[in-house]
Amino acid sequence: MIVKLEKFLKKIVEWGLYLFIFLLPWQTKLILRPAAVNFKEVGLYVSHLLLLAILILFFVYKLKKKESKEKITLTWLALLGTSIFILVSFFFSSDQVLSFYHYFLFLLGIGLFCLLREEVCVIDGYGCLLNKTKIIFSFLAGIFLQAVLGIYQFLTQSSFACKYLGLARHDPGALGTAVAEAASGRWLRAYGGFDHPNIFGGVLAISLILAAYLLARKKMITKNREITESILIFIFYFVSLFALFFSFSRAAWLAYGVGLLILLAIFIFQRDRWAIGRFLVLMFFSIIMILIVAIPYQDLLQARINGEMRLEQKSLNERKEQLFQARDMIQENLLFGVGVGNYVAVLEKGDGQAQEPWNYQPVHDVFLLLWAQSGVFALAGFLIFLLSLTIKKNRRRTFPLAILGALAVLMLLDHWLLSLPFGVLFLFLILGLL
Repeated sequence: MIVKLEKFLKKIVEWGLYLFIFLLPWQTKLILRPAAVNFKEVGLYVSHLLLLAILILFFVYKLKKKESKEKITLTWLALLGTSIFILVSFFFSSDQVLSFYHYFLFLLGIGLFCLLREEVCVIDGYGCLLNKTKIIFSFLAGIFLQAVLGIYQFLTQSSFACKYLGLARHDPGALGTAVAEAASGRWLRAYGGFDHPNIFGGVLAISLILAAYLLARKKMITKNREITESILIFIFYFVSLFALFFSFSRAAWLAYGVGLLILLAIFIFQRDRWAIGRFLVLMFFSIIMILIVAIPYQDLLQARINGEMRLEQKSLNERKEQLFQARDMIQENLLFGVGVGNYVAVLEKGDGQAQEPWNYQPVHDVFLLLWAQSGVFALAGFLIFLLSLTIKKNRRRTFPLAILGALAVLMLLDHWLLSLPFGVLFLFLILGLL
């Protein structure tokens, strides 16, 4: 009876997690506390409820199994220290409801990281709950639908709202909508199902690096299943590449490029001629496809790269101002911060001018944002945590450094990996797979 219960829990946790990973990009939610900006909003996401149920069942499963494979390492100690100091910052927050919500999200992320680190196997068997290949394909399948939606949004210059899928309508003529501006006018950037094109582009960049690695490392294909997998990854790669371009996210473009360069450097260092050859062929066709899609929109591309248009200058000036705002907030709350999730609330409260809600944004740097919200000790713990993932020995895979390099670019140039519910869980999902 006990054995049957363990098998049942194992299947529920396994397939429940694959479903969660597939559904994660969709922002279906019940808003519990509305706000003018989503940084101050409290909502109940369907995917979060699913993950919470999975983690509870996983805990029950581990109690029944009565074993744990993970030792106490620097990774776990750093993560524990980070979570403790983020909790401490809760007591310094002005909006403790918002702080509690964000800390709960952080704990969900840690639970997801723990589940992936303990129970993922490269192949079936060996007593593991999860199969890495199935996780990756669940993730890529979910992102593929987002990529198709993003391409549709840009090519039609329209989007539709659907509360059941968490989709909002975006009008390129409305203030607050993310657009690319050139002499030809305002062009709606691809959002997918996300809150901003930069999030959409960042997710695509990570996904493309992972897909490029899988395609480059494929050896001789002998089975029908392997042929099908390769074709599906090829289709995903090039559709997502187009979607990445249409996001017009410079940070995502840079993250994608950095990740690919690191991947190539590792292949060269390992002297893996097979992988180098396949990788270079993939990059050749990637450049050809990008040129085909970029030529009709070269004025938009030049505007985004040169940064000389009005909106580009406005964006750059705002980011510079945000750095000064973060500096002032950190100087006043050096040790324990203003409270997890409270950055925008404190910024808005301390501003004597009544500005539009979207003018109040977190600093576009995850590390500065963490420091401002939760203090220097939380930042130190998080940096040690990331460092421990890079120095782990005896890795069989080469993609972790490429993924971490791309993530570092995104964390240095944007805030969504820490400021938004999706970003927190996405970050721990990717780190858990390394």
